[in-house]
Amino acid sequence: MKYQHIQRIYKNPFYVNLKKHYCPNCGNLLSKIKVSRIINSNSPEATKFDFYTLDNYMIGNVKFIWTEFRCSVCQINFTIDVVRQIEKGNKK
Repeated sequence: MKYQHIQRIYKNPFYVNLKKHYCPNCGNLLSKIKVSRIINSNSPEATKFDFYTLDNYMIGNVKFIWTEFRCSVCQINFTIDVVRQIEKGNKK
């Protein structure tokens, strides 16, 4: 599917880059991977994504790119929010 725009989503860059994160299943060190998805601004899924830039609204197919964690042993992807929630729970 072709796209007209690209939007990079940065979520907690200091948390992602300055700390080591481990798999909640096996304890292996997680690696960072880039994940992308093409979303049409008129699709029902578009409500989960931000199509606004500084002063414009992107219309049509937009490629969103963000960072997730991946365990090389379990072959499971984890979102930043999930890893953060698990790590907060382990501190208690």
